[in-house]
Amino acid sequence: MFEYATTAVALTERPVWTVVLLSRPGGNPPEGTGIYRIRGIGDDAFVFRYRVVPIWRLDAHEMRAYLGLAGAPFLVAMRGADEEFVRDLTAEVQADHTLSVRDRADTLALLYLVSAAILGSETARRIFHVDWLIQDPNVQELIAEWEEKGVARGEARGLAQGLAKGLAEGRAKALLESAWSALYRVLELRSFPITSDIRARVDGELSVDRLTAWHDAAVTARTIDDVFRNG
Repeated sequence: MFEYATTAVALTERPVWTVVLLSRPGGNPPEGTGIYRIRGIGDDAFVFRYRVVPIWRLDAHEMRAYLGLAGAPFLVAMRGADEEFVRDLTAEVQADHTLSVRDRADTLALLYLVSAAILGSETARRIFHVDWLIQDPNVQELIAEWEEKGVARGEARGLAQGLAKGLAEGRAKALLESAWSALYRVLELRSFPITSDIRARVDGELSVDRLTAWHDAAVTARTIDDVFRNG
């Protein structure tokens, strides 16, 4: 929550209300609206309000009609979303011609990532494969357009496959960039010195989990050394 809020404040320079969607069952999610403060000199340096929504308590079949395809990836984390449900949901996304090629691909990519996280990577691989994207009418139209421009059929299919792979890689890169940005923002808010060695260490770290651990440590650390003490 703090990572999202600090990034949002840095980008918008406005007060932030955060809604956190919990996809995995467990724990004891807080009820109602919470408030998080970081004290500064004489006043609060940072304040944001949040609400936690455990979407695994919601029924996927009931919410399917309510959310529509815009909420398709979230449905996977809800109660009753088994492999058959996700397979039908994916087919529905593919059949919806109101979506652009990019929007369709983005939705499918996010569906895959959530399915892999909730149902397991093997189940996700059974449901999703590149040919699903290749056979999409809009992607076929894109391939035909490339062929008209002199791109060979095999190469055109390769470009479409690259699109699917690139979406997954792009999301991984976006997660890293978000983690980097959030960590730097907290270090700045805490007035910690960001030396060239610190910047090299942060920029060279490719583990989102480790960046998140540093971020969380920076919230309460007394010195910059405390932030990186455990790794």
